[in-house]
Amino acid sequence: MNKIILHIGARKGSKGVKNKNIKKIFGKPLIYWTLKHAKKIKNVSTIIVNSDSQEILNLAKKMKIDIALRRPKKLSSSKSSKLDAWKFAIKYLKNENLITDNDIFVDFDCTCPLRKLKDTNQMIKKFISHKNFKKKFDGIFTIVKAKKNPYFNLVEPNKYGYLKLSKNTNNSVVRRQDAPKVFEHVANTYVLKPNFISKTRSFMMGNLFGYTVKEKFSWDIDNNFDFEVAEYLLRKNK
Repeated sequence: MNKIILHIGARKGSKGVKNKNIKKIFGKPLIYWTLKHAKKIKNVSTIIVNSDSQEILNLAKKMKIDIALRRPKKLSSSKSSKLDAWKFAIKYLKNENLITDNDIFVDFDCTCPLRKLKDTNQMIKKFISHKNFKKKFDGIFTIVKAKKNPYFNLVEPNKYGYLKLSKNTNNSVVRRQDAPKVFEHVANTYVLKPNFISKTRSFMMGNLFGYTVKEKFSWDIDNNFDFEVAEYLLRKNK
């Protein structure tokens, strides 16, 4: 049986909001809501928190998370990618014989505190069904229907500075409903093959499916306004 490993990455610094991952929201540090969510998921082999922040690692230990992994500074700058953190965690887990290429690596971004347990369980279930039948399948990540569409109302400047549609089709699109469907990549949840993470140079180079979540559950916190909205939604959901 495939083991399920839950990963939560949370670096100390943040450009948008100072100490974002430990900033209080609805009376608790932001990362608390993701840790709480992770502990609700059944049949999990290991939960790992990957951070350069001692405060975050201490909170993980207090909440009885299995592994509090200190991330090196070179993987904790604003230029470091999520993929870098994943690779570091996978390497550690393999060295400790806690994960194999046949297992399931699930990542939660702690800036998305409104995710639903039902969605997480469905994504893991879909991953297992795809994994058994699609050899080139690498994983699933959360998406939401985009508010704007590059074929209809997203524009960019051409070489003269004039604004033009970002993307074109052979036929003019005069109604939003007629435009090709596009989705936003949201950092709510990723369910991935460990060997894909180890080998790939870029996340979007993978053979990936999307799992559509409702807009209110996709809310991603980047700035203080996002905090205000997320706190309102948390209070409303309570």
